[in-house]
Amino acid sequence: MYKRVLALVALCVLPASAEVVQIGVFSLFRPTELRVSPVSSALLVTTGDARIILEGRQTFTISGPVRVSAPDGSDTDFRLSIPGKIEREFHGILTVQAGDHKLIAVVAMDREVAVASVVAAEMPPSTPMEALKAQAVVARAYFAAAGPRHDGFDFCDTTHCQFLRAWPEPSQDAFRATRETSGLVLAYLGKPFAALYSASCGGQTRSLDDARSGYPYYSVPCDFCRRHSPGVVEGHRLGLCQKGAASMAATGVGFREILDHYYPGTSVIFLLPRPPPLRHSND
Repeated sequence: MYKRVLALVALCVLPASAEVVQIGVFSLFRPTELRVSPVSSALLVTTGDARIILEGRQTFTISGPVRVSAPDGSDTDFRLSIPGKIEREFHGILTVQAGDHKLIAVVAMDREVAVASVVAAEMPPSTPMEALKAQAVVARAYFAAAGPRHDGFDFCDTTHCQFLRAWPEPSQDAFRATRETSGLVLAYLGKPFAALYSASCGGQTRSLDDARSGYPYYSVPCDFCRRHSPGVVEGHRLGLCQKGAASMAATGVGFREILDHYYPGTSVIFLLPRPPPLRHSND
């Protein structure tokens, strides 16, 4: 096993704008109508020359370009839905544009909010804390290094990029895991890379002979999958095995050791500028 080095100096410096990620949401549904409403605080809906304040249980139906924020133009909590199909709460700034017979909804959110939302979506609530921390580090590395993967926004909310739902409450372990690993990413040869992961590797992760990935993805054994689900594969088997990570954490293994195992030869570094501690609207 390679020894992990926790670098206290940043090997890359990102501008402040890189701390915000643009997440395309609900794109699989190809919506033609959306509805937005407040969660707790008032919303400012800007459409054309109109500025509308939504409060309480008021709802605004979206059928064309619009921007939704807090009344001062900043990030806020809002509830977005496709009538009769899906409803979800987000934290950020919503913009909607008209596409090809559909609406394109994009939430600009702080990267740490996005990471917490991914951890909550990707891992069951019962997952041990150290496995959640490992998931937070790799999710953050993906957001930091993968670059834009779509026209018009950076990432989507599906497994094509990273599965993302509502951000968790402060009492949830997914939120705590994100806050306690704030700013930490995986790096290979001193450079952050877009770390991949899957649900179940079947007993052995696989290698990737592709220099463009930024990391070779060595094949490593996974004791949990070998014992409990040999040959059962969920995902591409590259990098972290989520079931294996949860099993390692349950036996007392820390998140850095988990990352050591599934990503040999990598290190954990801080991105600069380091983000402020993750705070929730309900803190």
